[in-house]
Amino acid sequence: MTSYTILQAADRERIHDLAQRTLEETGIVVHYAPARQLLGSHGARVDEGRQLVRIPRRLIAQALATAPHVYTMHGHGGRSLVLGERGKYYTRTGTGLDWIVDFGSKQRRPVVGSDLRNWIRVADALGNVHMVGALYDQEGAPQAMDVRAVAGMLRGTHKPLMMSALSGEGMRWIKRLVEVVQPAASPHRVMVLSSVNSPLTYGYGQAEVAMVSAELGIPVVVNSSPVAGASSPVSMAGTVLQMHVEMLAAVTIVQLHRPGAAVMYAGHPLVMDMRTSTAAIGTPEDGLLSAASVEMAYHCGLPAGSDGLTSDSSTPDAMAVSDKWSSAFLPLLAGAHMNGAAGVFATQSTVSLEQLVIDDDIYGAMLRQVRGIAVDDEHLAIQEIQSAGPGGEFLTRDHTLAHYRSEVQYGRVHGRLSFASWEAQGARDILERARERVSGLLAAEASPVLDAQQERDVEALVAKAESALSHTSIPA
Repeated sequence: MTSYTILQAADRERIHDLAQRTLEETGIVVHYAPARQLLGSHGARVDEGRQLVRIPRRLIAQALATAPHVYTMHGHGGRSLVLGERGKYYTRTGTGLDWIVDFGSKQRRPVVGSDLRNWIRVADALGNVHMVGALYDQEGAPQAMDVRAVAGMLRGTHKPLMMSALSGEGMRWIKRLVEVVQPAASPHRVMVLSSVNSPLTYGYGQAEVAMVSAELGIPVVVNSSPVAGASSPVSMAGTVLQMHVEMLAAVTIVQLHRPGAAVMYAGHPLVMDMRTSTAAIGTPEDGLLSAASVEMAYHCGLPAGSDGLTSDSSTPDAMAVSDKWSSAFLPLLAGAHMNGAAGVFATQSTVSLEQLVIDDDIYGAMLRQVRGIAVDDEHLAIQEIQSAGPGGEFLTRDHTLAHYRSEVQYGRVHGRLSFASWEAQGARDILERARERVSGLLAAEASPVLDAQQERDVEALVAKAESALSHTSIPA
């Protein structure tokens, strides 16, 4: 296993100390009243008029002491991910998006129900994508699109799930859906993203979702997405500090509400492009900031997440691949336990199935490099070298047969042909090969994930949730 360090131990300690001082002295705006009341009941100073809470460092220390260092996400049929153990790194698709580029074209449009089904089907088949994130269709009641997404994922994939939720009430419906298919002994099937707004503001809906999810036993991915130079300092260190302040606040609220609740610390930073006045993602700085955020998660003893394969490109192209390596590789080297955003581009606004299968290859290559080189008697192969001798060969040896699949990563859409062979086979580029792979995955016969009774139960719950939630407003 290889590793990479952005921040020295003294740097991490200083950032942690300054973050606690900031929460004590400056505080954070928390729009969700139950969260303010919770903090106040534990000794935080609450200014109700400004909805501002100043959190003493003893509460932060208390929260970090109760947060689990390791927990397991369970898929359907025994697929599980152990989050928080060093050396175990996983990936996921993007989540929470409602725009898609039509398969085989460059036309962008809102997500519909068939897109969700295709997304799930392709993601379930990819060997280097371990968790499936939600797409939100625009066909039904908007207040229930998160519920519909989870229902679709439960129907279509065996993998653990990640989502962005709209409300606490929606999370209660989602919990009921999960209980239809998930044994009580392995409750962690879905995890939910809860984002703190930069600078230093925790919105009503996001705080509500975090607290309700903790009540329901659903792991919470606490997230901060500052834009360096706009909603956080332009200096990299200043943005890391602000992210840490914001995520410590969210972790503290979750742990005070339900000590021992599973959380993940996940920074999703951006950088302000001063030339165009737009937020940019997929930049070298994004990779640096994400890696530093991972190191701060380790400093606190928390499982670490990273947004991962991010890009500002508006189409799956060479720029998208370049951006994704810039943003994803450093946090993975730093030890991020969950790396996200496969299938996403256009500044994290849009998905495509072609990008999803390309990103599966990218993650395969990254995971192989992070795994490093095994150095032991078997892998040093001294007997093989001596036996083959000068002028020998290794292609036909048993040692090669035993190890070539584990030693060498083979991409599914990366062509490794000579120029003449590539021309003879149609001179297809990676995007064309990705389209061919997507077509094959969608054409393959799908095995049902749920039994007939579970399908009926899920369908009935979604109908009830649509009816109940359609008359509610979506919290800000």
